[in-house]
Amino acid sequence: MSPDDETYLSNHHTNFLIWDAIAQYSMDNRTTNAMLILIVLLSAGCLQAVDDVIEDIDQTIDALEGDYPQLEMPERTRSSPALHNYDACDALLEDLKRAVYDEMVVNLDQQSYWHWVSEPWMMRMDDIDIAFAEADMATVENSADSVDGVSSGTSADSDSREGEFSGTNNQESGVDEADFLKTDGYHIYMLNGQLLIIMGVPEFGNLTMESNLTIEGNPTQMMIEGDRLIISSSINYWNLPADSDLRKLMTKEVTVDGDSKPYTYTKVQSLVKYTVVDITNRSSPSVEKEMYIEGNYHTARMVDGTVRSVTHLWTYFDGIRNWVDLPEDYWSEDDLDKRMDIWNESVEQTVLHNEQIISVLTLDDFVPHIYEMKDGEIFTHPLTYEKCTEFSASADSAGRGFTTIMTIQMLNDEISLEVDHITSSWAHVYSSKDTLVLAEPANDIWWFWRNSDWEDATNIHSFDISDANHTTYIASGRVEGTVNDQFSISEHNGDIRVASTSDNWGMWWRIAEFDENGDSVWSGPTNQVTILTHDGEGILDQTGFIGGIAEGETIWSARFVGDRGYLVTFMNIDPLWVLDLSDPSNPVILGELEVPGVSTYIHPVDENTLLTIGIAPGADGLGLDWSTTQVSLFDVSDTSKPTLSDSLMLTPGYADENCDDIRNCGWSWSYSEATYEHKAFTFWAPESLLAVPLSTHRYVYDEIEIEGRVYSHYGYEYVSMLKLINVDVDNGTLTNHGQVEHSEFYNEEGLSNWWSGTTSIRRSIFMGDYVYSFSSGGATVHRTADLQLMMELELPGNEPYASYAGAPVTVDSDPAETSSSSQ
Repeated sequence: MSPDDETYLSNHHTNFLIWDAIAQYSMDNRTTNAMLILIVLLSAGCLQAVDDVIEDIDQTIDALEGDYPQLEMPERTRSSPALHNYDACDALLEDLKRAVYDEMVVNLDQQSYWHWVSEPWMMRMDDIDIAFAEADMATVENSADSVDGVSSGTSADSDSREGEFSGTNNQESGVDEADFLKTDGYHIYMLNGQLLIIMGVPEFGNLTMESNLTIEGNPTQMMIEGDRLIISSSINYWNLPADSDLRKLMTKEVTVDGDSKPYTYTKVQSLVKYTVVDITNRSSPSVEKEMYIEGNYHTARMVDGTVRSVTHLWTYFDGIRNWVDLPEDYWSEDDLDKRMDIWNESVEQTVLHNEQIISVLTLDDFVPHIYEMKDGEIFTHPLTYEKCTEFSASADSAGRGFTTIMTIQMLNDEISLEVDHITSSWAHVYSSKDTLVLAEPANDIWWFWRNSDWEDATNIHSFDISDANHTTYIASGRVEGTVNDQFSISEHNGDIRVASTSDNWGMWWRIAEFDENGDSVWSGPTNQVTILTHDGEGILDQTGFIGGIAEGETIWSARFVGDRGYLVTFMNIDPLWVLDLSDPSNPVILGELEVPGVSTYIHPVDENTLLTIGIAPGADGLGLDWSTTQVSLFDVSDTSKPTLSDSLMLTPGYADENCDDIRNCGWSWSYSEATYEHKAFTFWAPESLLAVPLSTHRYVYDEIEIEGRVYSHYGYEYVSMLKLINVDVDNGTLTNHGQVEHSEFYNEEGLSNWWSGTTSIRRSIFMGDYVYSFSSGGATVHRTADLQLMMELELPGNEPYASYAGAPVTVDSDPAETSSSSQ
């Protein structure tokens, strides 16, 4: 992809969000392309170029008004977002069945829409292609309450090193977030491949290999408290052995239409496993408890030894047809009226078939099952212990999925467990020390089909977590639009602040609506900040509101710090917004600053300084250069006039004797995990140092001579580095301190074969006067003053694929071999 193409994509970020939604419908490729091209043209300002095309196909756009055989839509309304616990399992099952039925009817109606309006699109495809080619391309091309969120970890030793080392970059002080790397100051714990690796830190500047333990599945994140680790891993049905007991539990045997021979289908493809590991003896860790829940892992938080882990399950039901089952002779029928009769009869039969499937579904088919390994055997927990009272839903919830909060108390001798299930879509999770917040879409995208009286909204559910043993529901509210991530949510003095974007995400039928003049009725995205306060009766009332922020743009990052809020919005250029939230009933915008590029993460250094990371600007300061990372320092002491103190452009690629311009050296897109994962961003306040990982690779061809013969030698060259930046708040400058290299872990024999996992340095920890860096291939220790290498370990657990061809020169390296420079 050329830089111009990259600028084009970045300038039209919001428009391209709808592509996946369009692609899921049953259109052939040419029809899909026609729809996509038209939307891009309209949203890019190329309306004039396609006026004639729009005039010819406005009957297609109007089809939503009734120009196709429509199904009777189920009633879809909204009332209160408050969660209500069920008091009977039958009521829960009935609601779940209704949700499946409603979604099925909408899916079939969309099938009817695409089927009966596809011909006009196909007939005008050539015109749309021509309009796109002749469009003016110039339009396309130019178009935290505390700043101490970085955990210092906890230690089981009486001689604590607290305050002398960095830990996980947490959003809120006192709330630890799960990650694949943790430290207590004396040991470092890392999940690498299928291994838990435990390394010792006998003194700062040293690093020793203590032990490793194989964890079932794909371990992704963990929490540590005292002498216990709780590790979450994902287990996929297709990766389990054929004779696995778990595999049998994830399938269901069914009989179709009276067939005497039943068949088995995969009901659930993913499990989340929690492995509790006793690390009293770091040299010999042991598994203490193993539990499984159906679904996908989301995230976890720990406050005062209690872990609250959030998972989500969306169940597949075999046999339900979301397409119209047509007879073979349908496609050979030329008479339009007869085809319509066949179509309508087929739709009716499809609905009847689906109704029969839905009618026999049981609670066992819907809810997430929990399993536990005991003495080598799997014990299945009951679906409910309390007549389904642990299940809850909003009054008008149309959700068929479950978000599950598991409250796990780690400090007791016996690990206790509490489970709460909420019928909902995938939710963003935020936690302060006393409040857990779930932000879930009020409705799934399908719910809005032919239901234009409602705008996109997000339900906000708050829970009291001040009791270590329980998670107690408090109240719910609703805000306009959708929430970007956890940093768009904050709790402060009992109020919940939410930043959201209204942009009709994925709802192409709204974006493609035109008025009588052929103009789009959709005005584009807009943003808002809402402050919610508990009314004492289970409702989070809107106390304050700021709307109409950066119309035409979307929120890329947000941060709430005490009485202030910060937003970064983007379309072609990045405005930073400063908000005053000191009066919850009257929040106001204090200042705004436009700067090139975009910040994807905001880190408060102190009350007057922000440090951000994101994507550098494209040509002429507009759009984005996705291959360059940008770090920026902002002075917000004058809230009405925030200023950009300094910025640095970072890239891991380099020029060599074969190319004088880095852009022509064959490097793939470089990136930094810190631009989308805040835990990879490490700011160490005692030394005012920022550590940012950078990575790229390129394919290289070379010829080498061995014993008089010339061989072709080709493979990959990897660059894996950690860039250290001096952050001088007093002088408002950012300067390059140097870099830590892990490239040799992946290029030990010159060119390398394709590496099975990521080659990036993914995490860093500052300990005393040293910086520790970790990638899948190894760990290093460098002195921060001069970046002198002090220690190096190769890590087991993530070996490269042994797949390369044609080259007699092989790569012979053993990532599991442990070595050091000074042991």
